[in-house]
Amino acid sequence: MSQRKQYIINKKFQLKTTFSVIAIVFVIVAIIIAAIGVNAAANNKRLIHIIQIQDNIVEALIAYSQSPHDSDQKLAIQNIANDHVNNINTIKKIIELNNILLIIIIAFVILQGIILYFVLIRKTHKIAGPIYVMSNYFNDIIKGNIPNPRPLRKNDELQDFYELFIKMVDAIRTRQGEK
Repeated sequence: MSQRKQYIINKKFQLKTTFSVIAIVFVIVAIIIAAIGVNAAANNKRLIHIIQIQDNIVEALIAYSQSPHDSDQKLAIQNIANDHVNNINTIKKIIELNNILLIIIIAFVILQGIILYFVLIRKTHKIAGPIYVMSNYFNDIIKGNIPNPRPLRKNDELQDFYELFIKMVDAIRTRQGEK
């Protein structure tokens, strides 16, 4: 029969630690995203303003080209108008890409938060697990029973502390044997 692994053993410690770290990361990332967003919004406004100015210039040139002039000037003005349309389309694509990039960054931050949650729960489990085991052994000792401590899992934290705990249990066992 396979043993079910319960990752949240000490809910208060594990969730408090996990959400504290995630909150710190989110605050820092929120500041970065806000700076990027404000900058992107300001740049988008500038680009829209440039579009308006360029539209006015090209409209004036087109109106000028309607008056009788030589065909070279009309051709030059038409080329300017075509370049203008291409430039405006490029600027609009840049604005659209700025907005898409901001949305992608926000999505990655949310994904990072989810991944960070699971990583931190697993990491705190490696701390809460040994504490849980030792707490049960402490309760046994309080009740007058001397436990037979099992080794911790290979990747658990607090290995040195647990070894000291085992020495204490062995010392208690030795003293009781002497009585």
